[in-house]
Amino acid sequence: MKRILTISMGLAALLTAGAALGSEAQTSASAGSSRYERNGTAAASAEYEGRIGFAHADSESGRLNVARGVAVGVDEDGLSLSVSNAIAPRFGPALATTFNLSIDRDGQVSTSVGHALGDGPLSRSATAGGATGTGRGQAATAHANATSDRFGTSRAVVRANQSGPGRWRLAPRHAASRPTILRTTSGPIRAARVIHVGH
Repeated sequence: MKRILTISMGLAALLTAGAALGSEAQTSASAGSSRYERNGTAAASAEYEGRIGFAHADSESGRLNVARGVAVGVDEDGLSLSVSNAIAPRFGPALATTFNLSIDRDGQVSTSVGHALGDGPLSRSATAGGATGTGRGQAATAHANATSDRFGTSRAVVRANQSGPGRWRLAPRHAASRPTILRTTSGPIRAARVIHVGH
């Protein structure tokens, strides 16, 4: 069994007056397994930017493959949070999820979510991740990807929303970001991939 753990925490230098850059947070997690391999794969990443922040990434591979990433960034422009998880048992489906949230100081809220599911009798994998930030031009994004062998199925879904101060609404530039499901039904490798960009 292999275990990988990374942690970072710190307090960045004070931003100069009038030069606020905004906080940012991003994470990703992936896991996969195969009937022919005793140990599967797992990987995670986490990063933050902000005056105060925290990032933690943890992955463990073996009969149960698990990956987790969490990041938080805070500064005078607001709060950014990103969380991603993935799991893949040796004989079960692979699942990955991500959740991303930012709250600006003016009350604007941006969120993105995603999940991926890969299920095959021989092999399967799933990956999900996202990023978000505060400040001008920032918005939450998410991506998801799943694969399986030719006898299995795979699915990936992402969604992003943005609200103005004091009320929730679907952001106009995300009008095409309604949940999308991709499935494949033939071919040697089945894969589903959805990427949403928040701008």
